[in-house]
Amino acid sequence: MHKPFTLLLLFLSFYASYSQVSITEEPSWIINEAHDPNAVAPENGLYGGSHVLLYTEQVHVDREEVYVKNVAKAVEYSGVQNISSVVADYDPSYQKLRFHRIDVIRNGETINKLKLQDIQTARRETNAESFIYDGSISAFVNIPDVRMGDIVVYSYSLKGFNPIQKNKFTTSFVLNSTQPIDRISAHVFTQKPLHYKMLNSDLVADLEVRGGINHYKWAQEDVPAILLEEQTPSWYIQNETVLVTEYDSWNQVINWGNTIFTFDEPLNPELQKTISNIESNHKTEGERIKSALAFVQNEVRYLSIASGIGGYKPNSPNKVMEQRFGDCKDKSVLFATMLNQMGIEAYPTLVNTTLKQELPNLTPSSKIFDHCIVKVVDKNGTTLWYDPTLTDQGGTYANTYTPDYRYGLVLDENMSDLDTIADFRSNMIETFSTLTLEKDGMGADLEVRTHYYEGEADFMRSVFRNNSKDLIQQELMSFYTDNYGKVSSLDPPTIEDDTLKNEFLLLERYHLDSIWSPSVEKTNTMNLSIFPNGLISNLSMPTQLERVTPYALSYPFVRKEHIKVKLAEGIRVQPESVTINSDYFYYDFSSKYNAADKIIDLDYYYKHQDDHVPVAGFDTYYNDMVKLDQNLGYLIYTNSNSGVNTSTFSLGYTVGTLIGVGIIIAIPLGLITLIIILVVRYNKKKAANPS
Repeated sequence: MHKPFTLLLLFLSFYASYSQVSITEEPSWIINEAHDPNAVAPENGLYGGSHVLLYTEQVHVDREEVYVKNVAKAVEYSGVQNISSVVADYDPSYQKLRFHRIDVIRNGETINKLKLQDIQTARRETNAESFIYDGSISAFVNIPDVRMGDIVVYSYSLKGFNPIQKNKFTTSFVLNSTQPIDRISAHVFTQKPLHYKMLNSDLVADLEVRGGINHYKWAQEDVPAILLEEQTPSWYIQNETVLVTEYDSWNQVINWGNTIFTFDEPLNPELQKTISNIESNHKTEGERIKSALAFVQNEVRYLSIASGIGGYKPNSPNKVMEQRFGDCKDKSVLFATMLNQMGIEAYPTLVNTTLKQELPNLTPSSKIFDHCIVKVVDKNGTTLWYDPTLTDQGGTYANTYTPDYRYGLVLDENMSDLDTIADFRSNMIETFSTLTLEKDGMGADLEVRTHYYEGEADFMRSVFRNNSKDLIQQELMSFYTDNYGKVSSLDPPTIEDDTLKNEFLLLERYHLDSIWSPSVEKTNTMNLSIFPNGLISNLSMPTQLERVTPYALSYPFVRKEHIKVKLAEGIRVQPESVTINSDYFYYDFSSKYNAADKIIDLDYYYKHQDDHVPVAGFDTYYNDMVKLDQNLGYLIYTNSNSGVNTSTFSLGYTVGTLIGVGIIIAIPLGLITLIIILVVRYNKKKAANPS
């Protein structure tokens, strides 16, 4: 009965979005930029077989209009595909899209390809799998009959700025790309003076004032393509970028945030009751903080509907409580409100999950943040940080894990700048493995106890709560079988979860049918190679030996592995040790032999010193990694004529490169985290994007 009405609503919604797309003449206020149709494409640096002849982006702040023009030529057949479609995104809650031109220039003749009936629209929702819905619409045109050598010209404009910005303009322009560009420019027209900052460029804006309008212009010609390198840190801005803002300081952005994050309405009965129950059941301040956090994290589900002003302004605590869902802003405001009602100092805090340490180098802006957390100051004056979008977090209120966000804009009227988010968690994983060799045979029993701490414990706790043990056991067994042939489980995997200490233990026991392999260097010899695979699986050897960007490292990152090899009979073994104290990582290995119990003990420790390697230090880092790579393996070998047991042991050197190799003939010690991440369909909830 309700279906026709629902279909009508869907039709009206689509029609409303489509009706905001039109074809008009180009705006009268723009600067007409010309392209050179005879520009020669560079021999090197082409990407996708096309050459960008012109790209210009122009903004008229007072008219609330953004104009874009792009001209590209297909210089290879592959380039035809790249220039044959036009896509423009807009938010129907406050924007209108106007197409001006879609032309194909062939042999000097201009062919008009812009027709209203050819413009299609569709909702983007690229983050729907992460429960983030931004309401954006993509308008796209597939241009027919484009050939090699053609030049495609298109232009469009967007009308309308998000009203939540309170008439404070801020934006950025990128002045180079992974494609070579013959000419690129950016223009801003505004009555108000602007602040701007150049990143990776010494370009100075041309400023012209005419009729009370400031015209800022940045332009470059013959711009080479940039080369993207592997493992460049997410916070590193490689492009030549212009940051533009009307804000004079971060204090002004804080004032903006306070106006939209503040709610004066009285709390509804349900929220008041929840707060009262927390106060009644928990007497200490710390217990109340932790209880309120658990409520917001686990009983208010994550969902972001962030179109229009919803991308910046949170819902009221009452509404979030009633609907029992919200994005990062909603959950942070709810959590801070609950603490404030209990007399605990708490503030929503805006962060950027990728830019991190780069934030202080940027100009003040309300658009630069993509996540919201909470700063809490307890009665002793200790600053604590909490992320209400995480779930299943263990620990006390004083040691709850917070990701490495580095800097945040605390919405506290007493603050005037970014605040440093200090977190010294190690996120350690420690593995204890025992390998008991068969006396008469090629197999062994393997027991692995993996301890996860802090953030790693939170992650594993969520994995086991969101997936059945049968599924996890099945996938783990599949991994061992794929790599080692016949494998049998001696016991189902078991876990121990100490939420107060925030430590998670996973115990596994297997029988491996055959763990020895023929030596590739010596005939009639069998090898047993042992490596700290939990460590190796998280490291990678750089493939580029020369870099122009920093090299990213996982951080914080600490791994400990303790491996016991129980032998069938006694032998003589010399102790070994290796220490590498690099500027960027610390590695320590030691081995010892207990003759009475016939046990070899191998102990590994590895820690990253920072989250990246600077360009100037890359050669040192690479050489240290080569040294590490050459000292990771422990080799046990035996002559086939004397059976499985060996009389000689040595610290073995790897053949080729161990780090980064997908399959290694070794006992799979400490790979549990990697296995579960790869094979168990578990997705962490992503933070809402307030921009």
